[in-house]
Amino acid sequence: MVGLFSYLSGGSRRRRTDYDPVMTIIQANKFYFLRGGAERYVFDLTTWLESEGHRVIPFAMQHTENRSTRYASFFPSYVATERPRLGLGALKTVGRMLYSLEARRRLASLLVDTHPDVCHIHNIYTQLSPSILHTLADRRVPVVMTVHDYHLITPHYNLWAEGCGPDWSHVGLVRGTLSRFHKGSYAASFAQIFTYKVHRQLRLYERFVYRFQTPSDFLRRRMIAEGFPAEKIEVNHHGIDPSVVKPRYDHDGYFLYVGRLSPEKGIETILTVARALPDVRFKIVGRGPEEQALHRLGHACPNVEFVGFQSGDALWELYRGARALLLPSRWHENFPLTVLEAMAAGKPVIASRVGGIPEMVEDHCTGILVSPLDMHGWAEAVARLAYDEDMRAQFGRQARLATETTFHIRHHYARVLAAYESVLRKN
Repeated sequence: MVGLFSYLSGGSRRRRTDYDPVMTIIQANKFYFLRGGAERYVFDLTTWLESEGHRVIPFAMQHTENRSTRYASFFPSYVATERPRLGLGALKTVGRMLYSLEARRRLASLLVDTHPDVCHIHNIYTQLSPSILHTLADRRVPVVMTVHDYHLITPHYNLWAEGCGPDWSHVGLVRGTLSRFHKGSYAASFAQIFTYKVHRQLRLYERFVYRFQTPSDFLRRRMIAEGFPAEKIEVNHHGIDPSVVKPRYDHDGYFLYVGRLSPEKGIETILTVARALPDVRFKIVGRGPEEQALHRLGHACPNVEFVGFQSGDALWELYRGARALLLPSRWHENFPLTVLEAMAAGKPVIASRVGGIPEMVEDHCTGILVSPLDMHGWAEAVARLAYDEDMRAQFGRQARLATETTFHIRHHYARVLAAYESVLRKN
């Protein structure tokens, strides 16, 4: 394979050849600390790439919680977006969201210093902005993007399932601002919609990203429907290394939820089912903005236990002790890793038939799929796995097998490397 890459200072470049398989790869994401699923993915991918001998260079916003790196001096300055207010600071934030000259300059310096073969971008919205795509194009560094959420096709990061919430995909500037859909703020909602519409009008991602990788075919189809070029988009399902957990096909008698306690997750469904099935136990793991309200509702359900945030071995033991995982989402989940974690632990999944979930859970094989607002269907699905031990164990074994074959992490990483090689050949 021959590909052109990496401008050196002064505009020169070097050639990549068949006998030079090691790549230098920039991983660009707005945060460089473990803040959410995208960051977890970036760090896991970085660890694997480095284990394969590749050189990985981070590019992110400066932040007090960032991991230590020798490249921190190239990071653009911190910009606060948590508590948006009107005024000069808000104008500066909107400017940064629209087009960050600082991020563009800092990345240009990093490119000269490191001579990358390819740049893999993740969530660069707001804090970095798509301005860095121009820098990469100027230096002829090909770009691969993992699309972690729906922000390329809607000003919101989530996409509600039909009948469960508003569709913000084509909301107007005035209506969206007045709705305060983003962070409950007029200023934040205006900035979010305004910058989204400008970027869509300019088609910055469509023009400068060589290859999009979506975790689900559902997201791929939605992007195509919104005008993204189909030939640039490929599905790369997330994966898991099943060796991290020993499967367990018996249980300790409870159904498990793991995730954020927020409206789109549909946790009220679990409480409704718990009231209908008082002899079945439920454990809810996580924190979030709905935590206090859900605790108040849960007081009437003695068979529901809120266990707070859990991680590491404690979380794995909760997976292993469960009858099944419950995921009653009311938004189009992209490709939730909690599903793969439960399946690796040998547990079936009862989940909403939304987004990318049907690509993970095979109905009546590795779990049961239910419409998100069908309370009768949810109660029936939970009852079936509570009282039919043979079915539950069979589904659990099939779920584990799926993580050992279809969803093994080695397949995901192989597709990432194939994308890098592909864009290098085209560059």
